[in-house]
Amino acid sequence: MAQLTKLFNFVVLLPSFIIILLLSGCVNSSSRELVSENNLMLAEQQPNSHFDQEVMIVRISQILLVGQLSKEERAGLHFERGVLYDSLGLWALARYDFTHALALQPKMAAVYNYLGLYLLLDEDYEGALEAFNAVFELDPSYEYTHLNRGLNFYYTKRYNLAQQDLETFFQQDQTDPYRALWLYLNEIEFKPNEAKQNLAKRAKGLSREYWGSQIVEYYLGNLSLAQLKQSMEKIEKESPANYPEILTETYFYLAKQKLNTGHIDEAKTLFKLAMANRVYNFVEYRFALFELSRLRDISTEQAVVQQ
Repeated sequence: MAQLTKLFNFVVLLPSFIIILLLSGCVNSSSRELVSENNLMLAEQQPNSHFDQEVMIVRISQILLVGQLSKEERAGLHFERGVLYDSLGLWALARYDFTHALALQPKMAAVYNYLGLYLLLDEDYEGALEAFNAVFELDPSYEYTHLNRGLNFYYTKRYNLAQQDLETFFQQDQTDPYRALWLYLNEIEFKPNEAKQNLAKRAKGLSREYWGSQIVEYYLGNLSLAQLKQSMEKIEKESPANYPEILTETYFYLAKQKLNTGHIDEAKTLFKLAMANRVYNFVEYRFALFELSRLRDISTEQAVVQQ
């Protein structure tokens, strides 16, 4: 619980999207199918796209202000408002609500999951691990904490431990390509000779209803970047509401690919593009921000050493 005092020290750093159109000069020819000076793939921003969430926040705030509520009801409303704040990228406000909910109801597993994720993004790995372990103490079946704790191990280079959590997460839904992708990204760190072969085996059972299956096929070399782009353009026309999400996902996993092959500048560009569509509650948005922060820290350390 002492770790929760750190929740109010969080500062959300967002890149300046004004310069995104200039980023195309940072990528080589292998990425220009998606990132070109004349055809940068970004979703149009809709000013009223979050209207329903904003209305719900107002209503919950009014109830919390004037309602005669039990501790359990008040905790539930703080949690619901926190989830809404999280979906809007207002993470400091979300953390306040989650912490308040936990003070009222100390056994809310979902709250520990969110707070653990925020601590992970703040690079407080031990605090995050403590929170994720608390989730399993309260609810051993809480599925997504296996992903989050696995990512905590992944980013601290404890790949064998990450594998256990990510494998458990994948086994709970073997049709989900994103679970397969995270397993692959972990496996290439400690058993690279098996990673692609394992991904190919898992790909056979993936659902084509998920856009991530296209990304898996690209990773396996079964789709070219041009073909991936054509599929994205089709979604833009047929399902524009989903277009920002698939852009966020695609740019993130392309960035991870570039990062793993040592193309740091291209990876940075693609991580920024993953954030540009502002799908705040997607794991790909959160960890694009996180990856950029880590890369910035590495650059700063290298500059200090060179001095």
